[in-house]
Amino acid sequence: MTLDSSPAPGPIVVALGSDARSLRLVHAGFRVARERGLPWVVAHVDAPGWETPEEADLARVWLQEAQELGAEALWLKGPTVVAGLLALARKRAPSLIVMGVTRARGPWDRLESSRVKEMLGRHLDVRILPIPLDSAPPAALAWRNLGDLAGIAAAVTVILAMAGLFAAALAQVLGFAALPAVFALALAFILHRWGRPVAAAATLASFALHGVLLHRPFLGEPASAWPRSVAFAAAVLGAQGLVDLVGQLRQETRLGRRREAETVLLMLLGRGLARCATARDVAEVLVRRLGSAFQAEAWVLLPAEGDAWDRLPGGDGAPPCAPPSELLPESGAGASREDPLEPFFEAPCSFVPLAGTGGTAGLLQIRPASGGRVPQERWGLLQAFAVQGSLALERIRAMETAHRVRIENETERMRSTLLGAVSHDLRTPLAAIQGAATSLLLPEGALPEASRRDLIVMIREESERLTRLLGNVLDLTRLESGIIRVRKEWQPLDEVVGSTLVRLERQGPVPVRVLMPDDLPPVPLDGGLMEQVLENLLVNARHHAGDGEVLLEAWAEPDSMELAVSDRGPGVRAGFHARVFEKFFRMPGQLRDGGAGLGLAICEAIVKAHGGSIWVEDREGGGARFRISLPQDAPPPLLSEPEPVPPEPVP
Repeated sequence: MTLDSSPAPGPIVVALGSDARSLRLVHAGFRVARERGLPWVVAHVDAPGWETPEEADLARVWLQEAQELGAEALWLKGPTVVAGLLALARKRAPSLIVMGVTRARGPWDRLESSRVKEMLGRHLDVRILPIPLDSAPPAALAWRNLGDLAGIAAAVTVILAMAGLFAAALAQVLGFAALPAVFALALAFILHRWGRPVAAAATLASFALHGVLLHRPFLGEPASAWPRSVAFAAAVLGAQGLVDLVGQLRQETRLGRRREAETVLLMLLGRGLARCATARDVAEVLVRRLGSAFQAEAWVLLPAEGDAWDRLPGGDGAPPCAPPSELLPESGAGASREDPLEPFFEAPCSFVPLAGTGGTAGLLQIRPASGGRVPQERWGLLQAFAVQGSLALERIRAMETAHRVRIENETERMRSTLLGAVSHDLRTPLAAIQGAATSLLLPEGALPEASRRDLIVMIREESERLTRLLGNVLDLTRLESGIIRVRKEWQPLDEVVGSTLVRLERQGPVPVRVLMPDDLPPVPLDGGLMEQVLENLLVNARHHAGDGEVLLEAWAEPDSMELAVSDRGPGVRAGFHARVFEKFFRMPGQLRDGGAGLGLAICEAIVKAHGGSIWVEDREGGGARFRISLPQDAPPPLLSEPEPVPPEPVP
């Protein structure tokens, strides 16, 4: 037998961008990893100048979505995207790299895209899975300090010098027509790469350089300088105008893509809020999504008693703020501000109202990680977050109100049903007690002593019956409301049965035959409640069996304890086996017992509270057999054997 020593295949690596269509990469990586049974890693490389802060925030959202799907999310930093991906690939040795394929907007983007693939393919022996995205191109570079400005100036100088040399050489062949064309291309590239300020300075420099070249002998007499200068300016400015229009179109495309990304973000937010069942769940979803989309800490503020805030999902690290009586009116006065979407700002946080049908129900508190206010271009998205959160809170409040109304209606219905069902059973013993008491108040000697004694016994029996009836009603009400809780303890079943029989003997002789093996294991149950179940079943069986014998059995199954109470009475007719456990149900034609039909309902409630089941079946030879099955939640505890007592020494 030989062991396979080949290394395990590496994970699936997804190179994630910040465009909305990058979510396709996440789903593609999830599917590929699931099909191959491999772990997967989603990485985003933060390179200087590669993306705007808003695009970086969206990338964090996609990373969070990938993490919720089971991926390992990585935020990497590197000088370039290629360098960051190469470093990750060398460290993790992936078996597949999933990359997006974008539509290039120009030759430089095509060269850069092909260079990424070439470097990954040349340095690593890894297969690349391209996923078409048609995403927006990265933003143009911008200077941030004097060093960047000096580098840009040097690059522009080199470009203009090379353009001048190339134009001078080409003018030897084509004449003046070569100058505007060459400089227009150079200035168009500068405008595209570094923007209008740098292009304006380069244009002035190109006019000066054109003036120098214009007075060269190969360009003719200086008398023709003015028409040529005008032609040069028209060509250069026309090329820049065309590039500027293309840039505006590109900016509009980027704005549309950003709106699309925000739409996807709101879709993900709505999907998370749809699963929320409490206000805390809503707050957790809002805070998590706000943290990834805005790079900010967030809290949901709901008014509480005592003019205070209930801060969800937690108040750890949250800055203090004014009470609701002060903050709610100010934050809700959006119409008085210049922009109604502008959040109310109270350093160091911004506040957005969570408005519902009944007015402002709370506030959304945001503290950006960079400090200061939320940027104006993000106000709309922030307000959309608040609207989604308000709708979710409104839905939860409506559900809670509907649930409370339903409980109140059910309670009222149960109260009416209870009073209607019990009123007759209460009147019967009360009428008997009242009649007996009235007879006892007759003058002395009007009744024989034996009759007086019979009336006293009847008063005692009817009062006990009334007490039992009221006790059943109260017990059932407490069981259904959860006031009575089951407290399970391991105890022998024979002790519960013995205690129940002792209680029954106080009410009269009990013709019960018990069949229980001596080696029954302990069972987890509430002894007091289970005694009540057995007592109700035995009383019910004794009542219907008449002079017949009542049989109580118990035996152990592999994972349950079984009990059965059997009698030789009329039994339960077919079609009523399930209904006998309903509240206030009594068998037709058997109303003479005066019971309210609560005994078996109480038994079922107690057994279900133990996690067991109870049912009735026909007994062989006639009668009914009530079965109880109690689960054994765990193996019974081991009982330590008593130490043997040493024998006394024989004298």
